[in-house]
Amino acid sequence: MVDRNRPARYEVGGRAALKATGQPVEILEVRRGEFVPDFVYKVRVLAERPARPYNLSVPEHDLSDG
Repeated sequence: MVDRNRPARYEVGGRAALKATGQPVEILEVRRGEFVPDFVYKVRVLAERPARPYNLSVPEHDLSDG
């Protein structure tokens, strides 16, 4: 069960990492999920050159402290 009163784990401007790949991300936006009972984050994946950074929306459980 998810605690609806707890604050978001990450905040806008913060850094984290994608759990699946370990890629570092910057948090761009934080909102409550419509279909998942958790926070959803819009993040920018900080890719290494020559790849370009890209934006992605992920639920909180897909992020880890990076």
